[in-house]
Amino acid sequence: MSFHKIERHLGSLKFAVIIISIFTLFMVVGTFVESYYGTEFANRTVYKKLPFMLIQAMMFLSIVYAVFLRLPGKKRLAGFYTIHAGLVIIGAGSYATYNAGLDGNITLYPNTPTRTVSLNRDQIRLEFVAEERSVTYHLPYTALETKLGDRYDEIELVRYMPFADKILRWNPSQYSSTESKLYHSGQYLITNDRISQEFTMSLHPDALDFKSNLTLGPLSIHYLPQSLAYCFDRPDPSDVIFWNLDDHSCFSAIERKIKEKTTQSGKRFIVLKHQDEFLSFFPDFSPFPMSQDFNIDTKSPIRAISRRLFDEGPNLVLLGKHAAYKLDGKWVAQEIPKAGLELPWMGFMLYLSRHQEGSYPTYEPVYTLPIQKNNELIRGGMKAIEVAIQGKKFWLTDEKSIKASVNGQQIHLFLEKETLTLPFEFTLDRFKMDHDPGTRNPASYESFVTLFTRDGPSKHHVFMNNPLKHA
Repeated sequence: MSFHKIERHLGSLKFAVIIISIFTLFMVVGTFVESYYGTEFANRTVYKKLPFMLIQAMMFLSIVYAVFLRLPGKKRLAGFYTIHAGLVIIGAGSYATYNAGLDGNITLYPNTPTRTVSLNRDQIRLEFVAEERSVTYHLPYTALETKLGDRYDEIELVRYMPFADKILRWNPSQYSSTESKLYHSGQYLITNDRISQEFTMSLHPDALDFKSNLTLGPLSIHYLPQSLAYCFDRPDPSDVIFWNLDDHSCFSAIERKIKEKTTQSGKRFIVLKHQDEFLSFFPDFSPFPMSQDFNIDTKSPIRAISRRLFDEGPNLVLLGKHAAYKLDGKWVAQEIPKAGLELPWMGFMLYLSRHQEGSYPTYEPVYTLPIQKNNELIRGGMKAIEVAIQGKKFWLTDEKSIKASVNGQQIHLFLEKETLTLPFEFTLDRFKMDHDPGTRNPASYESFVTLFTRDGPSKHHVFMNNPLKHA
């Protein structure tokens, strides 16, 4: 086919109809994808992918050659030239915006100066603490789970998930069976006629996503070693319980005839003899003893805990398969039965779903297709990347950073959006939102902001079709 025939084909009505039909099909598919999976997923799969870009490029060529084949100009085709010239200008502007423009957002907090724009591309930032420098790695603009295989010194980027959810997994513990009795974990359910809450608590050092303290409304929940369950309800005026990490035994101060003493400032302390060594405890401040040179001895196997720490408000103490609480001024500790344990507050029942000593809980990201509802992602709203640091794998997410030591150097890893720092600042003075009559559906948004530049502050009113333009 000669070049002249190619030109006539590109400028023909038949080619234009075919290209417009394909373009329309892409738009229909993109609209459904965007409404169900969200705007970002639609951009990554349809709107900003090569096939859609090629269709737009072919439309642009069709318009250009349609005009070119009808030159020199004719008066009767003035409308045709005007419309097609407008389409050429729009196409050229779209191309310039795509290549030279920035697509992102800036979050304005009331009365807080902001100058950072969050762009729509993901990156990993490595922050070297001692050297006060950072390195960034730009992640691929993809919608699917992607293997990376890139390295930076001892850090390897394994795989990237642009859309992920986290699921609870139980990983085997690397500690011995004796140590696992201390580093146990539990999954519980607390419920009454109105609310139901499932939660997981752990004492394992690697269970970084789970804590040993939790607050559910006015109720404070504490997770302690299960060996304390056998001493927690024993009557003792000092309200102090000791336990030995070596043999997992516990005892009270009154059982060992240990007397409570008081410092000149009124702080109580207890001196305990252990293996020809005297240990001083201030149980209201720390479970660790004080050595003879008045330093906290974290290596001592003896710990002390004061039950008086749980006197303020309702407190539930979970000790593995047991639970303890204070009722009518006395502590009650008992094993949680399969049928559930009735608690003395608001008709609550407590159930033990799982007790683990040989494994610990962790949240692990899994790739998922995002689901959108009411313009918000209800699934797949997290981004995650698997990172191997000196051979050990970790999950880095946009919800949680990682701190690591590589060859004695502290490194902080972040998964975040690319950012742009503006040479001026905004503050939000007031935000206004109107609703459709008789509903809670938003009808319009308005922002009243202050722009700070070298020339001084200026007030602006931002709303639909009335953007703020500066420089």
